[in-house]
Amino acid sequence: MGKKIGIIGAGGWGITLSILLENAGNKVTLWDPLEEIYMLMCRERENSVYFPGFKIPLPVFLTQSVEKVSENAELLILAVRSVFFRDTIKKIMPFYKGQPLVIATKGMEIKSGMRMSEVLKEEAQTGTVFGVLSGPTIAREVASGKPSAAVIATENSRLANSFQNLFDRKTFRIYRSADIKGVEIGGSFKNVLAIGAGIIDGLALGINTKSAYLARGLNEMINIGCALGASEKTFRGLSGIGDLITTSFSKDSRNRSFGEAIIKTDIENYLQKSKTVIEGIPAAKAFYKLRKKVCMEMPITKAVYNIIYSNGKPLEEIEELMSRKLKEE
Repeated sequence: MGKKIGIIGAGGWGITLSILLENAGNKVTLWDPLEEIYMLMCRERENSVYFPGFKIPLPVFLTQSVEKVSENAELLILAVRSVFFRDTIKKIMPFYKGQPLVIATKGMEIKSGMRMSEVLKEEAQTGTVFGVLSGPTIAREVASGKPSAAVIATENSRLANSFQNLFDRKTFRIYRSADIKGVEIGGSFKNVLAIGAGIIDGLALGINTKSAYLARGLNEMINIGCALGASEKTFRGLSGIGDLITTSFSKDSRNRSFGEAIIKTDIENYLQKSKTVIEGIPAAKAFYKLRKKVCMEMPITKAVYNIIYSNGKPLEEIEELMSRKLKEE
């Protein structure tokens, strides 16, 4: 018999998970706070603004009531944007019954530099059990049933088995990890690097440039991750290099597309018209601050930050990277 599952956030990933879990026989409730999006989904069974082309299964119950989605679920999945994560947790807590939580949000909180699990621990009840779902998962491909894989990270081995059994499907392979820090850092930092990959695409600099950039970017991911207490092995897996490759090459990648748009379009106009979240923008600021905190050189992070926040010129930033004193590989 399936579980009663509440999904917080009806963007592309929230809808994708609702499709997967409902098709597996679970009773799913999907919540979104925006009145216009909720009404649109009720009329069309589709979020044609943020995730067009994918119908929400009829048995999925749609609601704007955080009380209903929180109280009626055996498991809650958090799939909201990182900038809304803390406020969403605050809304849930008055109705929270202690059920397991799955963090499906990738990102870092700008002001605090916290990972989403750290925000959860700060705002949630003591002893809340949770896992983090991450990996190379472009929502449109997963929702279309194309073979994909992800990782679920939790320090609770019993919970790991439960989460793995819940999400694992014929076309969606789930691996387990105990390295929550590494999985979250990889899932967030790859967005920063993907913006730079998009800039390289926009400048038509070629595969040699992009490959060298991503190799050195992965090195920065490993360095900052290990400095923050994560395992290097994690960054060589699905939530590290796997997610980095996907986000840096896919045409559906919001962060890569944003980087390309920096070169090809008026970026202010692009952001105004964009209906999706560019998680790499706040993540670039968060990691830029963290690099100072841990006293670490992160030249690629600094270059991406400069381009986004300090009107840095892409070609000048690339020239600066290429002229840096050589060190051992």
